[in-house]
Amino acid sequence: MIQTHHSTQKSRYGFTLVEILVVIAIIAILAGILLSALGSVQESAKKTKAESLMQAFARACDIFALDHGRYPGILPESAVNGVHITSMQNALLELMGGARVKNINSPNSVINEFDNFSSGPAVIIENSALFEDQATASSIRWDLAFDQNRFGEGPFIGGRQYEPYFSPKSADLLYSAYDNSSVPNISDLGNSFFFPTLIDPWDTPIMFFRSSRTSGPIIAASDADANTPMPQFEIQSDLQFFDPTDQIININGSLFGTGSSIEDRLAWLTLLLAHPSFWDIDNTNADPDFQNGVAWGTTRGRYMLLSAGQDTIFLEKTNQPVDDTGAPISNPYGGEINPSMMNDFDDVIVHGGA
Repeated sequence: MIQTHHSTQKSRYGFTLVEILVVIAIIAILAGILLSALGSVQESAKKTKAESLMQAFARACDIFALDHGRYPGILPESAVNGVHITSMQNALLELMGGARVKNINSPNSVINEFDNFSSGPAVIIENSALFEDQATASSIRWDLAFDQNRFGEGPFIGGRQYEPYFSPKSADLLYSAYDNSSVPNISDLGNSFFFPTLIDPWDTPIMFFRSSRTSGPIIAASDADANTPMPQFEIQSDLQFFDPTDQIININGSLFGTGSSIEDRLAWLTLLLAHPSFWDIDNTNADPDFQNGVAWGTTRGRYMLLSAGQDTIFLEKTNQPVDDTGAPISNPYGGEINPSMMNDFDDVIVHGGA
């Protein structure tokens, strides 16, 4: 009789400590890669969203210009002080409506419309130096009335009510509504009240620069030679880099910050506005005019939109162009830099208008 013996082997269940640690390490590495890729995708999506928003605003400006022969701004650019109202806020009030303006020379029809409009719960700024037209010999002061309940109804131009030219999402606007029973006054501007402004996906105000002329220097400092022609872009209060709460944006870390001279800030802005193909200033002819905030050249368009981008700092110093030795170029008007080199910054820029 043959006996058969069956050998059995006990099965092993579970993992060793080493195997568990290896798996955890692999998961951690994959998670790090995934989070890094996800963060990059999210920032790329935000940049795309910023560009889309700015392009939509630009299209609204172009359509407005076709209808009215000028780019939007309820006040003349020379009456925008850049602090209590910025060019972006000035443009939004005309593209979207909800405001009226007048001055001492306005026709009776405009004055009557202003008075009728301001009879409601409107913010009224009258006879204030805040909205004084610096380009007129008599320094005409503009009156402005804003009714938040009518913001978005469309502009009232030439006695006619128009549909709104621009209708952004509420998340794209920075604005704090006021109580209709307690309407703000001039002392509240920049404190408890500010006009609506457009913000990018990083919650930073988007800057808008609108030209008033098609000829002359691109920008001229306020202390420029009296014989200097009026500039294409009028920049009041040094630069319009203030947030709606009357605070200077990017005091540190920005080439537009208060650590830079007025001439430096205007020079960097000139390089953003200038067309690279028509830039003739180099280190052989960077004359004193440019150093004093005056530069001649062809602009890329009649307006420019500027977002600070992911780092939320306009023209961050760590991104500024470098010279042949690799050192940052800190003298923008010395002829060492040209408009094409401004692409080194991560700011989102949209030019438009003709």
